[in-house]
Amino acid sequence: MDAVGQKLLLVINPVSGKKLGRQYSKMIIDNFSQAGFVVTCIFTTANENAYDMTLKRGAEFDLVVCVGGDGTLKETVCAVMELGNDMPIGYIPMGSTNDFAHSVGIPDKVEKSVQAIIDGEPRPVDMGRFGDNVFVYVAGFGNYTAISYSASQKLKNIFGKNAYYLQAVKEFFHMKGYHARIEADGEFFEGDYFYGEASNSYSVGGIPILHNIGVRFDDGYHELVLIKMFRTPKELASMFRSLFKKDVRGNDLVITRQCKNIRFMFDEPTAFTLDGEFGGDQTDISVNTVANAVRIITKDPLPVEDVPSDSGDGANETVK
Repeated sequence: MDAVGQKLLLVINPVSGKKLGRQYSKMIIDNFSQAGFVVTCIFTTANENAYDMTLKRGAEFDLVVCVGGDGTLKETVCAVMELGNDMPIGYIPMGSTNDFAHSVGIPDKVEKSVQAIIDGEPRPVDMGRFGDNVFVYVAGFGNYTAISYSASQKLKNIFGKNAYYLQAVKEFFHMKGYHARIEADGEFFEGDYFYGEASNSYSVGGIPILHNIGVRFDDGYHELVLIKMFRTPKELASMFRSLFKKDVRGNDLVITRQCKNIRFMFDEPTAFTLDGEFGGDQTDISVNTVANAVRIITKDPLPVEDVPSDSGDGANETVK
C-alpha cells in the first residue's frame, strides 16, 4: 500500500487469545509509523468492542487494522460494512486457531502480519449473512459446533487448536444426528446430519475439511458442507481418513455445494456457531452470500482452487 500520510486506526483487543495485544502494541505502532502511516491506537474494553469503536471512529480514517481473534475481526468487518465506505481492513491474528487468516494467507507471526499489511493490497472478500447477523467464514450446526465456544480459554491458550480436539474427544460419546431440511439455490436435501455448515474458509476449528472442493474467497459463493450421520464404525473411520487427507471428495457421507442462498430448517431449535461464537438456537434460518463485502489487506493474491472435475459418485459434486 501507499502508506505515506495514510490515517490508520489500530484497534487492539488486549484479551484475545494469549492476551498479547498490549505487549505487542508498541512494536506494531512503531512499524506502521516508520512505513509512513499516521497511527491512532485504541484498545477494546468490556463496554466497547471493536465494532463499537470502528463504527464510532472509522469514518475519520483511511484504513482500520484490528488485532485479536476471529471475534475481533468479525466485529471490525460488521462495522466497516455498516459504515459503507469500503475502508480496507488489515488483520493481525492473535486467536487460538485463526482459520480465516490461514486460509487467505495472513501470517501467524505478528511482525510478519504487520509487514504483510505494509506491503499488501486490499482485496475483495465475500462475507455471509446469517439472518440479520454477519459472519466472516463459517455458520455451522451439529456435533462439535459448540466446541469452539465451550472449550475453555485456558485450554486454548495452552494447546491452541488442539484444545478443540480435546473437547471433541470429551463429546465423542454424545454424538447424535440432527434432522434437517436444506434448500441451496433451489436444490433440496433432507436427512440426519452429523454436521453442516456454510463457509468461506479452508478449515474450521483447525480441521482442514474444505481443501480440494474449489474454495474461493471472492467468487460470490459459500461452500455448503453436509456430513451425514454415521451408521457404522467403518463409516466413522472413513470420514476421519478423509479429514486427515484434507480431501472429502469421493466420500459418500459428504455433500458439498457452492451456492449463494441457503436455508436451514429443523424440527426443533438447533444451536449454530458463527465464527467460533454461539449463533443462537435456530429452527428456520437463511444464509446469504454478500459478494465482495469488504476489502482485506493481504500481501499475496487470495488463494484460488479450481473446482475439481472428479467428484466421485456425485454426492459431493461441487456445482455453481
